[in-house]
Amino acid sequence: MTQADVAGNRLSKGFISLIEMGRAKPSIETLSLLAKRLQKPVGYFVEGDTSLNRNALHAKLASAWVSLKRAEFTQAAELFTESRGIARHHKDTSAEADCYIGLASALAGLRQFDAAQRNVHRGRELAEAMQSASHLARVSQVLGLIEYYRGNLPAAREHFLEGYHRVQKSANPDLSLAGSMLINLGNTFREIGDYAEAAKRYREALKMLEPTHDLPRIGLVHVQLGASQRQRGNYDGALAHFVRAEHIFELLEDINLLAQARNSIGIMLLQEGEIEEAITHFQSSLAMKERVGDDSGRARTLTELARAFAAKGLFGDAERALAEGERLAKNVRDVTEHARIQLARARLEVALRRIPDALRQYETSIAVLEKLGMRTDLAHACNELGELLIQQKRPSEAAPYLSRALHELRSQKHASMIPLNAARPDRRRKRRPASTVRRRFRKTSGAIEAEGGEPRA
Repeated sequence: MTQADVAGNRLSKGFISLIEMGRAKPSIETLSLLAKRLQKPVGYFVEGDTSLNRNALHAKLASAWVSLKRAEFTQAAELFTESRGIARHHKDTSAEADCYIGLASALAGLRQFDAAQRNVHRGRELAEAMQSASHLARVSQVLGLIEYYRGNLPAAREHFLEGYHRVQKSANPDLSLAGSMLINLGNTFREIGDYAEAAKRYREALKMLEPTHDLPRIGLVHVQLGASQRQRGNYDGALAHFVRAEHIFELLEDINLLAQARNSIGIMLLQEGEIEEAITHFQSSLAMKERVGDDSGRARTLTELARAFAAKGLFGDAERALAEGERLAKNVRDVTEHARIQLARARLEVALRRIPDALRQYETSIAVLEKLGMRTDLAHACNELGELLIQQKRPSEAAPYLSRALHELRSQKHASMIPLNAARPDRRRKRRPASTVRRRFRKTSGAIEAEGGEPRA
């Protein structure tokens, strides 16, 4: 029952909340009414050690973690805050640590980094006092997320690795938490540009998560594996992963994750030259993210939508999309997406033949990408600026940028990355349309089975 259900017409939801947190005591008349609604004798609530508040605490905490997993950060923050009051009232240190750590994660998702740091440090103090490996693993997870959102990728990677090792050492490892750590590790390696290591972590995450039937995270792994396959030029393999993720999120009716899958499919279609279909997917993703208030996700989709508009020659639409994406990225302090928008703006200036503006934008973008450690984007930016300078007959200025691009590529520990100057796919080759692959997948996927035949639903 929700608080509104318990309150009914005669009480308020706020009053029920105060009772749950031990800040108000009901009158005998009110207690009788509540007992009737909850189908319990009055004596149940007046015993010396009632379990009512503890049950409410565990229910709220469970709901808070679900909201966090669904990226509903504001709702999760509210639930963790309410639960913290109840945990303190009952002197439940383990639950209180959960509340601090969960609240920190929600605040990190909302880009409220200072508040997130304060809460996670308090959570760590409680976890260390209890010597709880599982709580300390979650602390590492949150610290990694804070650094990831800030764009400090090397620090994020170390925190995620530390958390994963803590989970592995646990007597009863939490497979869902371990899988989440691996997903975040993969994301970090992908941002750095090490796609081979990212793919390795995603495959490990899928293997870890399959026994848990944790569908949201399993779907996320398929999204990331699809992105990894796309980076390697395996478009059919990428689409299969994306459509599988899309199908899972449709079953879950999870708008946040479905929007992410649609965005990923749009990126792949754009790379394949299917511009119209890509725009359709981006606009669908954008509408979903706007519906749930995911401003950071909207910024990412607007960046890709601008690329699609530019590819179609709709430069005005592209400029407006980048301007809105930049506004949103600044509001949520998403530094990595802001850096990508700067690079996209430089490319748009080239398309518009505004060369002096393009040169300045590339130089600004390169400085930011280097500071954030976004090495793959940095390599592309250096290569593109070098080529542009050569076209302007300024080879001496181009040489350092081209050399830097080559250095960045060689320093990455994988050989399968698509070269910067790789030719676009031949549009004349025979290729199954996206709709054909989608129909084939839907026909054969049935109850969404894993590669080993293990049901996921």
